[in-house]
Amino acid sequence: MAVKGKKDRYFELRQGGPYDAPGESTEIYKCTDCGSETTPADGWNGAPNPHKCHPGCRANHGDWKIGGATRLFKRNFDRVFPNAPGAGL
Repeated sequence: MAVKGKKDRYFELRQGGPYDAPGESTEIYKCTDCGSETTPADGWNGAPNPHKCHPGCRANHGDWKIGGATRLFKRNFDRVFPNAPGAGL
């Protein structure tokens, strides 16, 4: 189940098999975008480390990054705002 707020881009998971004794599994966070795993010392009471995410991961950089516009976005922008600075690029 994803945690709300800052941690909403991470799943709370237990690392270990179904046959591990209680207390032997590790509480981890798994990024919903790139799949990287973070193992905080405090378990789920800690915070996931976004710096462990893969390059280009949206959880690490937010939804938008400089130069991250797709061709579809640019085409739509040009259609809606034909005289705007940067239109037609």
